[in-house]
Amino acid sequence: MRKIILLFVLMTGLGIAHAQDVVEVAPAQITEVEGFNPAAKRVYAQLSCEEQLFSTKVKVSRLVDKNGKEIKFNSMIDALNYLTQFGWRFAQAYVVPKGSRDDVGGTTYWILYKDVDDYSQISEGFTTRRQQRGN
Repeated sequence: MRKIILLFVLMTGLGIAHAQDVVEVAPAQITEVEGFNPAAKRVYAQLSCEEQLFSTKVKVSRLVDKNGKEIKFNSMIDALNYLTQFGWRFAQAYVVPKGSRDDVGGTTYWILYKDVDDYSQISEGFTTRRQQRGN
């Protein structure tokens, strides 16, 4: 009986080991995939959103236009739609509450990412107040 069980276990193990074949892909085939760039670097950005006092608009991470004027958005979705024009993609969102646990307010943070060939591509289409001041 033990020999039959041992034989069954060995046969099952060999079947599982055989099912885990590795398929190798030549490097030339990888570069031919549409949108794949092996030289690209993934960069991340964090957007923060605060509601404006006595306003329906939100303040998003101090983004400014080329003239240094702050860009105001109606919502975080408006900000995301604006930034997707420049290659940014949504990754994750979270809220950090302010005050007590009974207070529903807080700051909303969105994590975005972008694949760039060169770090100069990070701030295409916008700049931050900090970048403008040269800090």
